[in-house]
Amino acid sequence: AGARSASSRVIPSRGRARRLCACTMAFLLRAFSSQARDGELPPPNALSGDLPSLPAVSDAGLPSIPAGGDVRASAVGVTVDDDDAPISRSDSGVFDSPGQPTKQRSSSVFGKKKKKRPELTTPRKSTIKASVYEPPNLEVALERMRRKQPHDLKSEEEIGEDGRRTKRLPASIPLDEMMQRFSDGIVFWFIVLRDYLIAFTLLTALSGGLFHLANVANEENGTGWDTLSGLARATYGAVLFWGSNKSKAGEVSDADRDATLAVVALDAVQMLVLCALTVYHFYYKARVNDEVDVNTITIDDYAVEVRGLPENATEASVKAHFEKHCGAVFEVCLGRDVTQVIKLRKRAMALEANADLLEYMLRRAQRLLGQEIENEPNGPEKWKRLWHLAYDKVKKDLVKRGVLPGLAIDFYALVLEVAKDQSLPMSDRTESAARAAKRAMKKGTVGAAGSSNPDDYNPDLIKEKIKALNVKREENADAVAACAQQGFPVVCAWVTFVEEQTCVDCITRVAESKEALKALSFDLLPKEARPRDARAKMIARGEEDIRLYREAPLMPPQKLRIRTAKPPSDVLWENLHFSEKTMWKRKLRSAAIMTFVLLVSLAVIGAAIAANNSLNPYATCADVGAGGELLDCPAIWDLESTSLANPGARADIAPFIEQDTDVFACKAHVEFGVWVADVSAANGFFVNDANASLAAAFRASASDSTSSWSGGIFPDSNVDECAAHVCHHCYCKEKGFSAYNDDVDGLGAFCKEYWDDQLLSVAYLGVAVAVSTVMNLILKELCNQLAYWEHPQSLTKKELAIASYMIAALVVNMAFLPLFMAAQIDALAGIPFLFKGGHPDMSGYWYSDFSNKFAQIVILNAGSFPFTLLTPVVIWRLNRWYFTDKVKSQRELNELTTPPPFLLSERYGQFIAQVVYSLIFSAGIPLVHVAMVVFIAMSIVIDRVMLVRYCANPPRYSAKLAALLIHSMPVAVALHFAVAVWAFGTRDAPSYVVSGVSESSSQAWVNGMKQTDAQYDIGARIARVNGLIPFIGFVAVSSLFVIAEVTLFIRKKLAARSMDLEGCPPLPLVISQKRLTGMSSYKITANPDYKHLFDADGTDEVSEALR
Repeated sequence: AGARSASSRVIPSRGRARRLCACTMAFLLRAFSSQARDGELPPPNALSGDLPSLPAVSDAGLPSIPAGGDVRASAVGVTVDDDDAPISRSDSGVFDSPGQPTKQRSSSVFGKKKKKRPELTTPRKSTIKASVYEPPNLEVALERMRRKQPHDLKSEEEIGEDGRRTKRLPASIPLDEMMQRFSDGIVFWFIVLRDYLIAFTLLTALSGGLFHLANVANEENGTGWDTLSGLARATYGAVLFWGSNKSKAGEVSDADRDATLAVVALDAVQMLVLCALTVYHFYYKARVNDEVDVNTITIDDYAVEVRGLPENATEASVKAHFEKHCGAVFEVCLGRDVTQVIKLRKRAMALEANADLLEYMLRRAQRLLGQEIENEPNGPEKWKRLWHLAYDKVKKDLVKRGVLPGLAIDFYALVLEVAKDQSLPMSDRTESAARAAKRAMKKGTVGAAGSSNPDDYNPDLIKEKIKALNVKREENADAVAACAQQGFPVVCAWVTFVEEQTCVDCITRVAESKEALKALSFDLLPKEARPRDARAKMIARGEEDIRLYREAPLMPPQKLRIRTAKPPSDVLWENLHFSEKTMWKRKLRSAAIMTFVLLVSLAVIGAAIAANNSLNPYATCADVGAGGELLDCPAIWDLESTSLANPGARADIAPFIEQDTDVFACKAHVEFGVWVADVSAANGFFVNDANASLAAAFRASASDSTSSWSGGIFPDSNVDECAAHVCHHCYCKEKGFSAYNDDVDGLGAFCKEYWDDQLLSVAYLGVAVAVSTVMNLILKELCNQLAYWEHPQSLTKKELAIASYMIAALVVNMAFLPLFMAAQIDALAGIPFLFKGGHPDMSGYWYSDFSNKFAQIVILNAGSFPFTLLTPVVIWRLNRWYFTDKVKSQRELNELTTPPPFLLSERYGQFIAQVVYSLIFSAGIPLVHVAMVVFIAMSIVIDRVMLVRYCANPPRYSAKLAALLIHSMPVAVALHFAVAVWAFGTRDAPSYVVSGVSESSSQAWVNGMKQTDAQYDIGARIARVNGLIPFIGFVAVSSLFVIAEVTLFIRKKLAARSMDLEGCPPLPLVISQKRLTGMSSYKITANPDYKHLFDADGTDEVSEALR
């Protein structure tokens, strides 16, 4: 009848008709929801009787429920509690069918949905906590801190006078004991550090052949420090200079070829060692995982994670579903969208902290002003204060009577007396109270607690602040209650079984369901009648299926996604409602942000390098001195024979120095710091009699300020201007800074331009190094923020994202960008700042320029990276030492003593990045192996001490981050071999050639002419044995890596169909015997990271809504 009444009304539009049908459906669902939840069908007469008549639809669109209507139907998005309350949509939208949300129209210009703050529909049940000031107690805070750290429980005999019930773990805790206490992710981290320390120590020893050959090459070739300086002298660059000169002289022997071949072979052996270590870690990781599983029993051994549930699913219906298909269920925990409540509860805790501080300030003001302290709890502080008051009163009375001698004037007491004098105005009293408090205040007290503002000592003003703060607390509590009244939509569920075998059977049934679905065929049906998705196929199958779930018998079934559960500590509740299907969009945003930051870094560093190249040119002074083959500076400008009194050549060279030129302009005459242009025709230009008339004309033109530059010695070229700057550079460099600074013989003015260039060069390079260093720190913090913005649903995924971004950022910033900036590739020279570095090949000059800087930065990072991870502990300890005596409440003290977390993501990120960019160039720069040994040794010591002494007990990390390392190593080895083809396959290094290739194709000099390979001619490099060996290594490693990845992918898909049985006892027995490791429930109130945000007694609206 009600339905007929509703349908007989005039409906202005189809949209309103659909809304009216939604209201009717809401009432129908309400009518039998209680029976349906219990798995029973409603009785035949459940829908009989008249429905309340619905009002006419207003122009606003949505109808209203009449008085007395209490309609709740979250399945259709309708929630009405009060009389005349309009129907409101849930945050997930109005549903066309149960469990299928429809997107709401965006109210934002940019298409971003704005969530309205929910409003209370009924009065709030809970009340805000009364802010009762709790004085700080260090023992309580330290006991709380120890509970958060990985401490051992003491036996009754070990408990001493201090009463401590825990003891620290030893820093040398063996790995076997670690496996019983920590997760496999933590244990495997220290195994990785141990094994890689041994591996890189071995790699350093194997690199001894290259170190020895470089030393011999430098001595035999006489390679000067101007040509190859600093750390570059211990690189393959020394071999290239030596080999080039030997080829030029025609002295290359088989012994020389054997020496370089031995270096190449030892390098290949090093990579084989790392490949073997990677394979060993792959299998050992599985073994460690098994050992940890055997030694520990965790709740996830009995649990599965369920996705695809409708938002109104209940624990009872989910439990009934899995008990029907699998067996006895111990607990069902529904994962709900509680993000907004978590934010509000965190804000509530901040407001409570402010209330604590105001309570402290109120008590302090009342004590200083001599007023009665309101609501002061009985305790030591109260009785101590009362005793002091009584003592001061008796002492003053005895002094007044003459029993005690008069004491010296106590200005503090006088000021305090003024504060307590009630006859004075409150402004005078509070000012005196502020002075008295400032005098008695401990040094370093900051914030409102350390304020000397008289208003902070006025009880009336403080009470007003407390009142205003309580209003905010009430509003925040209303918002929390409104969220609870609106309801928390179900996102997922964790089903914990009584028996481990039941959990295994559940996963097996899921796999069987998928296989059965694949075997179905609907080819005999018409095309339009065939099921279109898996859910429709399972319904058409007509059999009971574990992946088909119904919240109520008459509701459409939902397709479930069931998989093995992760540990409860791995769950990020605030991100549960974010869809995994849109994760690629968030990752794309992260990649865009990371790219932008790297481009900014590239622009700044590139600008600094470009500015450095805009300075005057320079060249190796040994090649342009007296008797120089191409440039003989004394033969053109004999600066050594000049002085302030007899300028001579100084005056002749000055016009050339005044011309604007730079490194780019002289690029054709100076290559990699070596003068290559022949200007021998200019020798004696200013001193030979044959050139007297030309020299006189040049001097006359130069002295005439009105005439323009004539072009110098060679009017059609700038080679003479470049030569003049090089000669000026070498002369001033030889005289030294002290002669310039003391203005010896006029050098202060003559060499000013040279020393200005030196200062600017240091500044530009300093800016580049500083920006690179700062950018590494920024990228490290940015990786954490990007992972946070991606909203992963588990801590493991968040840690994996942090490590991945850190690896990509550091490798690009440390290896690829510097390499591309140093390279000279004409086809790509149009890209700003890249591929214009002047090095078309990895020649000896490339090592002098690139490898010297790269090795320095790698060594710097190796020493600094471990200490950056130690920084949070250092800051935490300093804060405890400095602020412990200055906190004003127990809450502040608890926060101050909370230990920092032990994060594996940053450790793996830095470690893998350091390994990857070191291995890329280690073929020619073996010094990076030494840096890695130092880095790993420091990491072992620092991480062990941090874990067992200072950091909080880490979550139960899985081996995902270790798997990231294992999968990254073959890529690093392949990149190493690829770079080694270019490094070892160059012409400058003595090498044997492949059979059938002429010997001349391996020579750097042929018939007195320098030979070079085409930039992209890989065939010429692998035709030499030195280049062929790493090329074979590259092909082998790359091929095996691809095969291994495909195989592992297939194995992973097959493994998802089953679950290993570990033989765990029944879960209730494990819990009763206290053998369970980690958390005993998936509920948010059992998670130590979230339980402080929820009511302990479970009587508020949020606790009721979560049930």
